[in-house]
Amino acid sequence: MRRALSTFLAICIVGTLAGCGAFQRGPSYESAKEAALSLREEFEATLPDGASTVSEDEVDIACNGGAVQFNGIVTVDVAEDFDRNAWLDEAAARYADRAAWKVEKKVAADDSSDATSAVAFFSENGYYVRLDEFADTAEWGPVIVLSASGPCVRR
Repeated sequence: MRRALSTFLAICIVGTLAGCGAFQRGPSYESAKEAALSLREEFEATLPDGASTVSEDEVDIACNGGAVQFNGIVTVDVAEDFDRNAWLDEAAARYADRAAWKVEKKVAADDSSDATSAVAFFSENGYYVRLDEFADTAEWGPVIVLSASGPCVRR
């Protein structure tokens, strides 16, 4: 009995130190939020000088089992001559070969154009980033909307 208990404890310790998923807890809400915001800022930093934030929002999305998913959204006003579709293509290309990420490009919903209108990035560990371009908004003109979510975690 004592030997079985010590063997079990040794397995637990080794599994924890080795990063075995069965013995690890997921990220905290704060670390998931920080990582999601960092991802969003990575893309935001590639926007041209003169782009300005016009709105920012942070929301929690309910998940199963009482967990929540942080979602941080920022809307950035860009110059009329900024090629938003090319910027989206460049963002997709930067992540195309990044390990543990899947990239999904979107085009106009009515198939009127093959220009990229949005890009979604999915990580294997539950992070999600979406970049959208809008040709014009009533308040600001052309904008880019960047949103980033973390995995579902307990708050």
